Amino acid sequence: MEGPLTVRQISSSTYKDRNEEYKRQFTHLPDTEKLIADYACALQRDILLQGRLYLSENWLCFYSNIFRWETTISIALKNITFMTKEKTARLIPNAIQIVTEGEKFFFTSFGARDRSYLSIFRLWQNVLLDKSLTRQEFWQLLQQNYGTELGLNAEEMENLSLSIEGSVPPRSPGRSSLDDCGERDEKLSKSVSFTRESITRLSETESVDGNSPKGGLGREELQSEKQIKKSPSLTSEKRLSRVASKSLDLNKNEYLSLDKSSTSDSVDEENITEKDLHGRLFINRVFHISAEKMFELLFTSSRFMQRFANSRNIIDVVSTPWNVEPGGDQLRTMTYTIVLNNPLTGKCTTATEKQTLYKESREARFYLVDAEVLTHDVPYHDYFYTLNRYHIIRSSKQKCRLRVSTDLKYRKQPWAIVKSLIEKNSWSSLEDYFKQLESDLLMEESVLNQSIEDPGKLSGVRRRRRTFNRTAETVPKLSSLRSSGDVGLDAKGHVTGKKKLMESCNTALIVVMSIFLLLLVLLNVTLLLKLSKIEYAAQSFYRLHLQEEKSLNLASDMTSRAENIQKNKDQTHRLKGVLRDSILMLEQLKSSLIMLQRTFDLLNKNKTGLAVGS
Repeated sequence: MEGPLTVRQISSSTYKDRNEEYKRQFTHLPDTEKLIADYACALQRDILLQGRLYLSENWLCFYSNIFRWETTISIALKNITFMTKEKTARLIPNAIQIVTEGEKFFFTSFGARDRSYLSIFRLWQNVLLDKSLTRQEFWQLLQQNYGTELGLNAEEMENLSLSIEGSVPPRSPGRSSLDDCGERDEKLSKSVSFTRESITRLSETESVDGNSPKGGLGREELQSEKQIKKSPSLTSEKRLSRVASKSLDLNKNEYLSLDKSSTSDSVDEENITEKDLHGRLFINRVFHISAEKMFELLFTSSRFMQRFANSRNIIDVVSTPWNVEPGGDQLRTMTYTIVLNNPLTGKCTTATEKQTLYKESREARFYLVDAEVLTHDVPYHDYFYTLNRYHIIRSSKQKCRLRVSTDLKYRKQPWAIVKSLIEKNSWSSLEDYFKQLESDLLMEESVLNQSIEDPGKLSGVRRRRRTFNRTAETVPKLSSLRSSGDVGLDAKGHVTGKKKLMESCNTALIVVMSIFLLLLVLLNVTLLLKLSKIEYAAQSFYRLHLQEEKSLNLASDMTSRAENIQKNKDQTHRLKGVLRDSILMLEQLKSSLIMLQRTFDLLNKNKTGLAVGS
């Protein structure tokens, strides 16, 4: 999902598989070229050629194979004259255009366009400066793109480290990262003067096509461009003065043991910004609160965090003390339950937050804390977790800058639609959370400043806090409100303002819903009655139709029977006539036979008489 969010691309293949694939497809490249990142994208030609873009220290290569139609492109980073972020069809911000002296390449369909652009841009800068990647930078880039599981065994890891060890530039001892940054900027301003126009256009593209002010990417690119125009002397002036460090009481007089032996006596905010996460920057503000007090408010069991947790519906908070790890970092684990109002995720969910205080922190001057938050009872909870990074930087005795950046990390790669749902819900919740945290810190800042300006009012403030605590116990479920700004309490502890308005709105909503449900019931009853009437009429009509059919069948049967009787009578009459005629004819035949017999008798008598006479 393109936008201010940059999520680390998790590939199903390991780094080892991708590197072997890279070597197999681009055999003409030197063996010293090591794959640093690869991105799924498409090259726009006559048709979109879907493939992969491979990035090494000196080369940018593209390979596509569509139905055995292979396309291979190799671009040396030193030959690139211009590169910009582009939009596909002037609408979708998922494309990068690479320009060389004689050709343009338009790559689109990036899953994380901003992060891909930033990696290519930084390596392009290194090539222009004739600067090689250090071993630390190389491994850092691999972990950003492929995670910790690279698919390499111990021997392969050692060979890879040895192959890039020779390219590590020597560093002068005692020189700070600020001096190196200044030297690099001075060299950059001399060696890339011919690309000033390109970089100016790039900044204009960022302002039109860039991320929201809370994004953590456009800021880093613009910072690299700004370094060209500023001298190292101006950068060195941006330092924080060192003050006497005080012990930080975390767990009942158990003091936090921070390293105070560092020879560095200042903290460079320009270097701090480079350590922000690649997600979103939610808080970047100077508070009139000391750095030590800010750490105490946010990372101890302070009354401020208790009130904040109650306002966020966070209950059953259990935290461990800060424990020193073998590497020097300090770890603190919190478990709590979050009451939810979303019917799709259940009524509540448990969460585990692991807070890591890095050993680079300096007490009362600079704190770097990472908070890894895992929710256990929400859909797809085993796919992702949230990483929050807190920078507390001392500006003066009673001032500090708080920077909070956040990123979503994925343990498993979800489907695209699931990933969009996760990011949409997570970012909206995180934005609401840190907005309220910033608002509550501003309120705490005003209370602390009033107590400093007029110490006589401090007792009154404490008395009001005690009154608030007592009234909070008398008003049931007051902490179930999402925001502490939605509740107003007067001096006597009565609920006022928005609370009454919310209650009246809820009552009106309940009444409206009740009326609506009653109307639905009435409509259903009316519909049921009409259906019963229709069914009764249909049954009556069916019975009548059956009766009519029966009567018609009976009448037809009687008619047919009468016709049959009449026919039988006619046939009998005709048969009688025939028999009568037959009898007459037989009698006539009988009389004829009798006469014939008499004739024969006479003849016989005559013959006998003649015979006797002779």
